[in-house]
Amino acid sequence: MKKKRASLGPLALVLAAALVPTLGVAVRAVADEPEPQVPAKPAESAEKVRKRVLGAMPGDPTALINVSGRELPASPDILALGRRGTAALSRCLADNADDKVRRACAVMLGYVGDRAALPALHAALDDWEGSVRESVVEALERIPDPSSIDPLVKLFARKDESGGVRASILDALGAIGQKKAVAVLRKELARTPEEGGDDLRVHAFDALWRSRHVMSRATLIGDVRDALGSKNDQLVLAATLAAADLRSSRLTDKLVPLMDHANASIRNKAVYALGLIGDKTAEQALLEKLPGVRDGRMLNNIAFALERLDRDGFYASIRQVIEHKQAIIRLNAAFVLGDVQRPEGLPLLEKALADPSDLVKTSAAVALGKIGDARSLPALEKLVSAENPGLREEAIYAVFAASGQKRADLVYDKLFAPSAPAGDDTKKRDEQKKRAAIALGKIGDARVREYLFACLETRRCKPSQVEVYVRGDKDPSVGGRLLLEWARGRESLTGLLADLRPAGTLPLAAAAAESAVARGATDDAESAIDLVGELGDADARGRLDRLEGAPPMSDPWLELHTLTALARLGETSAEATLLARMDTVAAVWLPRLSGIMGRIKEKEVRERLTPELVKREKGSDPDVALAAAAVRLAWDPEGAVFRLLDALASPSVKERDLADRYLARPKDPKVTWLLRRALAREERLDVKDRLRSLLDRRRDEK
Repeated sequence: MKKKRASLGPLALVLAAALVPTLGVAVRAVADEPEPQVPAKPAESAEKVRKRVLGAMPGDPTALINVSGRELPASPDILALGRRGTAALSRCLADNADDKVRRACAVMLGYVGDRAALPALHAALDDWEGSVRESVVEALERIPDPSSIDPLVKLFARKDESGGVRASILDALGAIGQKKAVAVLRKELARTPEEGGDDLRVHAFDALWRSRHVMSRATLIGDVRDALGSKNDQLVLAATLAAADLRSSRLTDKLVPLMDHANASIRNKAVYALGLIGDKTAEQALLEKLPGVRDGRMLNNIAFALERLDRDGFYASIRQVIEHKQAIIRLNAAFVLGDVQRPEGLPLLEKALADPSDLVKTSAAVALGKIGDARSLPALEKLVSAENPGLREEAIYAVFAASGQKRADLVYDKLFAPSAPAGDDTKKRDEQKKRAAIALGKIGDARVREYLFACLETRRCKPSQVEVYVRGDKDPSVGGRLLLEWARGRESLTGLLADLRPAGTLPLAAAAAESAVARGATDDAESAIDLVGELGDADARGRLDRLEGAPPMSDPWLELHTLTALARLGETSAEATLLARMDTVAAVWLPRLSGIMGRIKEKEVRERLTPELVKREKGSDPDVALAAAAVRLAWDPEGAVFRLLDALASPSVKERDLADRYLARPKDPKVTWLLRRALAREERLDVKDRLRSLLDRRRDEK
């Protein structure tokens, strides 16, 4: 049995204090004695410390407690660890004394997106430093969870909290998307600047808009109406954008007065929203506005709106504009008629071809080219020999378009073949010739073949500008020339080479991958590895396996490109590793990872991976589930789209936002068709809003 240690009484404490100076002398005496010389250990470099710390993070939650900013591993390395680093990042947030390091750990936790970090993030809302608290709140926005509502609301209520942190709290509440959070947001939106404090209504409105599916339609429209009538320009602008998505006639009377707003963006967005709403009660106001408008963008938006509301009324009113006394207004009217692209505009534009101003004539010719109606050919052909070079050029292209691209000789003879007369602007002439060659190349005109290749090889032409011609040219030398350009660093040719597969591509790509990895040229290495994966065989797989300098910790993205290439070449262990990475990497990386995996074309590889991806689509983690669905969307749009459409109607804001992002990304026309079909069948108004917005963006990005 252990004896209890006797406690020191007051007298003993006094005696001990008296002895302290004596003890100090004794210590100094000992310290003054010579000590044996021990060789100093060489200081560990910061890079070695970072590697050591990174290696310790998955298994040691205390790995980041005593590191400085200089010793903290790089962000990409931490993100590559993903969820394996959550525990260490959480302890860092609690126990590291350096506020900059704590802030970095909070940011990383948000990017990793692991819900296991929520308790640590909630505790850190009490951090001493405002910058750390703000990063913590932003992390909670990235990991939205109902459990965060109460601690966020409590922090928001503090009178001594900064405006930046409070604004971030509103953003986070909007990402959570719960009725309890919506109540707080609506209360903040209803505040007036006279009540004092920061005006956070724009943040409150944007947050409510993200949570709009948990609000009744009537309440949502009422809030948008109130915002449209506010004196805060940022809030009004945000409300006009919301009105364009809602397309409710209840907003018309609030939008019409905004056509006279001092802010040009608000004026234009209000008119655009009126056009989408299509409420006839706005027609008269738009018609009255049309003749006096002095802004080309505004003119275009009014034309768009009126063309939907009253086509006959629009063409009757635009006649006044295209006959205006000022040439600049006539020019813009012609431009608008071209953008509308309706045959009803032909008579007005043909009349504008006789305008006294060459600039108006030129604008009319461009507009007729956009409409592309053969009935305009007689009027346009009169201008193909015009003295004004700009007018002549646009008239020729308009004839080319209106003839269904049958007048290639006109473009060749008048714009491509002639040499520049002495004294002409050489740069301008080169641009004219280049434009003509690109236009002729798109219809496969072999006369511009050498010019286009020289243009590509001298980097005056982008690969996208010559791609149509190159794909149609069957000359065996085409592939070799493209391969040479790729070897010179034109990474943008990778996809084209993968499709054309010229002889010699695989050995060159494999050698380029090895060289780039050895040099540490990551972008070059990724491009070459992707090409090897596209074209490779068993030998190429062995070469990728032997690549040095690309372990998981050195460059995570190089590893992911390599794993994908190996999977495409039949290495099943690479497939398993890819799936494991999908389960563990930072949430912020998943969209890019899904894009890399989406390139896999090999049927047998897809068949092996599909059941695993479907399993993940059904999981509880929205980041992983929707990344898996995005991979399958690239492989099989019709089979994968339903998971993303379900997410578009999810109660979770995060799922809705991720689905929106993934559905907007693919360029495949089949995805557009599937979205149109879904819109035709959809009855939920909030989902219809999302689908319409998605289709508008896909159309605008063409």
